[in-house]
Amino acid sequence: MMGTIIPLRLKRYETSTLASFDAAAAELLAEGRAPTLPSAQLDAILMKLRRQRAELLAINADLETRAPSGDARIDAINAKLCVEARNGLAHIDLFIQQAASGRLNASKLVRSFEPASPA
Repeated sequence: MMGTIIPLRLKRYETSTLASFDAAAAELLAEGRAPTLPSAQLDAILMKLRRQRAELLAINADLETRAPSGDARIDAINAKLCVEARNGLAHIDLFIQQAASGRLNASKLVRSFEPASPA
């Protein structure tokens, strides 16, 4: 078995946004599903974004299939929620695209430092 060192965050950084991804990233790294901790963190971020996208997509589908309530205020709110859910999905898609691009660039960078294989 190969030993892996995973740096832990200092107590003062435990509330940082990235700290929430460390456990998932460490698991990905330990299972060999990511070559480095930064790429594992990006994978963990991508997993969370995709999960949030699926949740928001389900919410939007529910909003769009609702029958009119008969109350104009409620129907107007539901319509606004649909628009905002679509906007949220567009933002999440952009974040996913950027994170995937970062993951690809990180992979290329890691490969550029690997020793050349003998011919």
